[in-house]
Amino acid sequence: FFAADGVTDHREKFIERFGRWIRSSDLNTIDGLDAFSHVTQTNGTSEAFSMFMQRHSDRNFKFYKGDFMKHKVASNNIKANWDWIYNYGQVKENDAVIISCPFSDTGRIKEDMGELLEWCSSLKVPVLIDMAYFGMCYGISINVDQPCVEEVTFSLGKTFPIIGARAGIRLQRKEIDDAVLFANQHGIVNNFAAMVGQFALEVAGPDYIVDKYKQAQTDVCKKLNLIPTKCILFALSDKVEDKKYNRGNNLTRLCISKLVKEEQEQRGL
Repeated sequence: FFAADGVTDHREKFIERFGRWIRSSDLNTIDGLDAFSHVTQTNGTSEAFSMFMQRHSDRNFKFYKGDFMKHKVASNNIKANWDWIYNYGQVKENDAVIISCPFSDTGRIKEDMGELLEWCSSLKVPVLIDMAYFGMCYGISINVDQPCVEEVTFSLGKTFPIIGARAGIRLQRKEIDDAVLFANQHGIVNNFAAMVGQFALEVAGPDYIVDKYKQAQTDVCKKLNLIPTKCILFALSDKVEDKKYNRGNNLTRLCISKLVKEEQEQRGL
C-alpha cells in the first residue's frame, strides 16, 4: 500500500469518490464543477494554496479579513506583497485572490462573493476558492464556473476527525505543471489519506453532519443568544465580551463544536 512501486489506484478511487460525494448533497448546490476537469490529490487544502501562491508570486495577494490566517503567514514567508480586501473594488489587475466558501469568519457565503468573482473576471485576476468547510454546511449555493476561478479545493479534515491524514483534492480548469501534478502522475501521494478519505466518504454523506447536528446547533445558539451560521461548528456573536475573539468583522465568530456535541449527547442522540 505504501511502497514507492509506481502509481496505485488509491488516488484515482479517492478522487472519483470525492467528486461524487460533493455532487450528492441535497443541502448545498455547487454548480460549475464540471468545468474543472483536472483533479489532483492534495495534502489537505494547504498544498493547493502553496502551489497557487508560488505560481502567482509576481502578483499581489488579496484576502478578506477573517479568512484563513495561513495565507498572511505564507505571504510574509515568501516576502510577497499582500493586503486585506474590505471591498471587492480594491482588487487590482496585478492581484491574486484566495477566498473560502463558506467564508471562514462568518460560516456563510461572503456577502459580495458574486460581485468579487465578476470583478476579478473583468480584470483577469486569478482566484482560488477554498471549500474546506464543505461537508458541515448547508444552504450554500454557488456557481464556481466563473472565468477568474482557476481552481477549487476541498478537504475532509474539518468534516471528519482525520485532519492528520491530510485528505484533500484540487480541481483545476487547466492542467498546470507543478509539484502537485508531478506527484500525482508518479504516485508520490499520500495513499494513507486516499484510503482513509475514501472510507470516510463511504461511511457518511456530505449532509450527514448537518442532518445530525443542526438542531443541536440551533439549541445552543438559542441558549447563548448567538446567531447560528450555515456552518454547523460556528456561531456569530455581537456581545462585547466576545470581542476579544474578533478577527476584523462586525460580528465575532465563535467555534461552538464542543457545545453542539455536548448538546447532542444530552439529547441522547
